[in-house]
Amino acid sequence: MTVGTAETPQVALTRLPFTFKGTAVEYFGIWIVNLLLSIITLGIYTAWAKVRRLRYFYGNTFLDGHNFEYHARPVQILIGRIIVVGFLILFNVLSTFYPLGALVLLGPYLIAIPWIINKAINFNARMTSYRNVRLGFAGRYMSSLGVFVLMPILVMLTGGLLAPVGSKLSSNYIGNNLRYGSAEFETDAPLGKLYKNLGVTILFVIAMSVVVFAVAGVIFLLYSGGNINGLLGQADLANERDPVLVAIGIAAVVPFYITLFFSYLFYRAGVRNIAYNATRLDKVHGFESTVSRLKYFWILISNFFAVILTIGLLRPWASIRTWRYLANQTSFLAAGPLDTFAAASQREGNVAAAEFLDIEGIDFGL
Repeated sequence: MTVGTAETPQVALTRLPFTFKGTAVEYFGIWIVNLLLSIITLGIYTAWAKVRRLRYFYGNTFLDGHNFEYHARPVQILIGRIIVVGFLILFNVLSTFYPLGALVLLGPYLIAIPWIINKAINFNARMTSYRNVRLGFAGRYMSSLGVFVLMPILVMLTGGLLAPVGSKLSSNYIGNNLRYGSAEFETDAPLGKLYKNLGVTILFVIAMSVVVFAVAGVIFLLYSGGNINGLLGQADLANERDPVLVAIGIAAVVPFYITLFFSYLFYRAGVRNIAYNATRLDKVHGFESTVSRLKYFWILISNFFAVILTIGLLRPWASIRTWRYLANQTSFLAAGPLDTFAAASQREGNVAAAEFLDIEGIDFGL
């Protein structure tokens, strides 16, 4: 495979797959300790739990024989969470006792969303390194205001028809503002492929909805013995709702909303492929994502039922399974040896890393 632009000649690319070496057994030990300490400390330990979890996942994710690292300190995340939780408590109290006050906060909240998102992306990037080179993010407030506030409003007003446009803008915004040391990422997600992905997602929603309502209909017919009108008439005469009918109705509605949620993830898997495949690093290195939307959906839905049926005990297995699949379906298309590339980026990248370590403020480690 080769890649090139008008400014750079074509070069041969070497596909380097991402690999994940973590196991469910190892992670279960981390997860159960995190869970117990979080309960004992009434949630305070969740900040430490997040750091331990991400250090395990990052540390077991390899590219070209080297693993990633996560550098966040739990106190940073705890401070960010205290601020967020404090705001949510204030908003809920005002919503309950002084609704107009909650509306007053809505405006500042919308204005703050781009800043919060930029801070979160910047924090996660700065806390991530590969070959001792930190990632960075250079997003701007005004650009993110249009991408993360105005565009979602337009998507809702158009019933989702502008979702591919929103996906293109958000993917390009994040990709074009990411840095690896001194090297810059570039993303230009094609709109045509994003609309094709939306069309496939709509078909997926229709198919899943048909299945859900068909199953509910069969259960209803079996319960009524084929005498639907008689069953409904008896319920009307008794002036009460048959609890079984109510249960059937709920059984049809709840899976429908779950279907919508998984459909969103189905759509995002397609966006991931398109955005990754349209991303370059330092103009010559590329990425490849080959996530199967149907297989990803199967992994998520089977994980969901596995966790529910085991009262959460298979949560570590589900997390490992999902992370491994996404890692295994991702590759880096290198235009040359990564050790040389990393060393060149490190010379300038370390300066910024030293500065933010010396004058670090409050970060939202969300």
